[in-house]
Amino acid sequence: MSNIAEGWNPIVIFVIIMKMILFFKSRTFWLNIILAIVFLLILILPLNAILKILTGHGEVEYVPDVRNTSLAQASIDLEKIGLFAEVLDSSAFFQSFKAGYVVQQYPKPGSAAKAGRKIKLTINRYRAESVYVPQLIERTSQRASFDLRSRGLILGEITYRPDLAEGIVLAAKVKGSDIMAGDLIRKGSVVDLIVGEISGPPTHSVPNIVYDKLIDAMRIIEMAGLRIQLINGDQSDLNVLIIKQDPATSDDLVLHSGGIVQVWLENNQEEIENK
Repeated sequence: MSNIAEGWNPIVIFVIIMKMILFFKSRTFWLNIILAIVFLLILILPLNAILKILTGHGEVEYVPDVRNTSLAQASIDLEKIGLFAEVLDSSAFFQSFKAGYVVQQYPKPGSAAKAGRKIKLTINRYRAESVYVPQLIERTSQRASFDLRSRGLILGEITYRPDLAEGIVLAAKVKGSDIMAGDLIRKGSVVDLIVGEISGPPTHSVPNIVYDKLIDAMRIIEMAGLRIQLINGDQSDLNVLIIKQDPATSDDLVLHSGGIVQVWLENNQEEIENK
């Protein structure tokens, strides 16, 4: 017990503290500190630089805009600054871009990216997919134009042909060949339309065929350069009488060539009178 008590003697403690103070003030202590710092600098700084070179840490590039360029050119532009191209999608076709050109990219142009990062690219298809031709014939030219655009088709030249169906599509063509609803053509194809147009003033008067037999009325209307349209009645009996016509008979010029005269037959006389 006396040895333990002697170890905690204040004089001994004081001596130890003084020795430590003298050591900290000695040149040997500070020389060791300086040598340790120099050793760490020599060891750590080169190692850190090597790691940066291997990992690209701290090297930030700004992504260039490679849209509307070919995939090959986009890859070259990216590799110049340590970035790499990766095709994300190439299944869609866009009319405003050339085939095989970059449509979209991620990250966006101007974004910061570490060297070695892959830039994902959406590429325009080399061949457009096929689409079905919508119903164009007997539609207005405005409706046909809208339906073409909705299918990714292009409205080409509109040619007008004299016809009573003014503003109505009479035919549709691609590269001079007729197309019909349901045909398969390439998206982006140019579709030309032929549209009816009534030109000039009326050229034909309307003969009176009321109370004529249907067979006689058909002959008279044909001789007048017009067409007949049956509205009501038993059309199987050519000897039935016509009880009403529209337009009414007129000596004035009221119809164009091929104009339609509507007629009602006698077995619907009661129905017509009620109207």
